[in-house]
Amino acid sequence: MFAMKFLVFTTLLVLARGQRFIDPDLVVDAVSADRLKGTPDDLNIVKGETDVVTFSYTGSNLSDTVRVTFNTSSSLKLTPTSVILGPDTRSATIDVTGVDVTSRTFIDVQGCAVVDNGNGSCPFSQQDSFVRVKVVHSKVLSIFVIITGWVYFFAWSISFYPQIWLNYQRSSVEGLNFDFLVLNILGFLCYTIYNWLMFFDHQVQDIYHEHHPRSLIPVLANDVVFATHALLACIVTGIQCFFYERGTQRVSYICMAWGTVLALFAVGSFVVTAFDVINWLQFINNLSYVKMAVTLSKYFPQAILNFKRKSTTGWSIGNVLLDFTGGSMDITQMVLQASNTDDWSGFTGNPVKFGLGLVSMIFDVVFMIQHYGLYRNSEGPVSYDVVDTGDSTTTSQRNSDPVLPA
Repeated sequence: MFAMKFLVFTTLLVLARGQRFIDPDLVVDAVSADRLKGTPDDLNIVKGETDVVTFSYTGSNLSDTVRVTFNTSSSLKLTPTSVILGPDTRSATIDVTGVDVTSRTFIDVQGCAVVDNGNGSCPFSQQDSFVRVKVVHSKVLSIFVIITGWVYFFAWSISFYPQIWLNYQRSSVEGLNFDFLVLNILGFLCYTIYNWLMFFDHQVQDIYHEHHPRSLIPVLANDVVFATHALLACIVTGIQCFFYERGTQRVSYICMAWGTVLALFAVGSFVVTAFDVINWLQFINNLSYVKMAVTLSKYFPQAILNFKRKSTTGWSIGNVLLDFTGGSMDITQMVLQASNTDDWSGFTGNPVKFGLGLVSMIFDVVFMIQHYGLYRNSEGPVSYDVVDTGDSTTTSQRNSDPVLPA
């Protein structure tokens, strides 16, 4: 487990490195104060409806009168297509009408010139002179997209507590596979580092924008909260394993080997990043690959343990039901978004994300079949001793003494 400990150390080192979290000017090139900024940054409108976008000049006073011409795709209609800015007019509004549905298009500055001097250069930066626009079929569907998002956020967030509570009630962790728990901690540790660096580290954000111009950072505040909370919940569950009855259960050699490989990959990525072999964005992307590998492998040990014990006692079905709810709501949201914009690239363009969610739901179904179908009558006066076989964990059944009526 040395690799795991070293990964924790590197986590603290990464999150504490320098002043990059508190002074973005240290790593971000200064953006010119003289620029034209579109507001809002992102506009969602319904097909056939009209909304307003404002372009404002920020910086020192304009000494010349400037004509700014805008361009967009056939999905939008702009009225007017050009505006005049000058010493007394620092902002202008444009009516934007949705013509065809689209998941994303832009309103761009096509031209900028001084009115009295056709050869005069544009007096301000156009770096942020654009607005992202989404045109949808229905506002109602957009509301359901938001609702399903919050449902799966809360379902996944609280899905860790049924297992913690069950362990507390039983004062035992027998039935909870330790391989599943170790892999879960490793996966959420990497996922937490990924979210923290993507959300807070301005150098990572700069590199991301270089590779994905005009794209939003793919991590929101609720992603940071969820990942951190999930990691803490898994750690609490792990601590319970040291204090509650666990029989002869332990982490298998297979899990130790697999976890060490994943941890060494993460640590190795950090080392080569520290020596500037790869950049910080590539580093956190490597951490996301570790999380993917964990998701694909972590459920197998628990399903196998349930099968060998012919029981789901000690494994919380509440965790499974909430995880299934979260996964189904996540996919439902993807379907609603795709149907509302006629853009199904969320499935075809990112099959890994969809595939991982589907794998989790399939295992949830397996656990439900085990709990409610195959082994529903096995939670009687039967206890199970875990037998260490070296490379895996097996169990033997022992009938407990019958309880005689008084």
